[in-house]
Amino acid sequence: MNRYCFIGRVAPENLDAYRTAHAAVWPELLRALKDAGWNNYSLHLADDGLLIGYVESDDLDAAQARVAATEVNRRWQAEMAALFGIEGAPDESWTFMPEVFHLETQLAAAGEGLTS
Repeated sequence: MNRYCFIGRVAPENLDAYRTAHAAVWPELLRALKDAGWNNYSLHLADDGLLIGYVESDDLDAAQARVAATEVNRRWQAEMAALFGIEGAPDESWTFMPEVFHLETQLAAAGEGLTS
């Protein structure tokens, strides 16, 4: 499973609306994301509008294409675009950040097993 981190920016005047929308995401969209291959997906929003996302997927490009093809995602992206203050779908404007450190990977490389 590959790990992905990305950033975006919510318009500062829309932070409350963004938080409210994400406190109760439509169940149909939740299922579409999971069925498309999005795993361990989370979003973190700073008070200045910086949005940081994390997701795990075998193939995020394929997972994005699968969810983008759903009608529920098109409706959700249209609503979210207004909160980002951009044209188009916010999930197509993310900036992906390469991973530079992962604890478990380095422990495994050092020969250290994890104990819970």
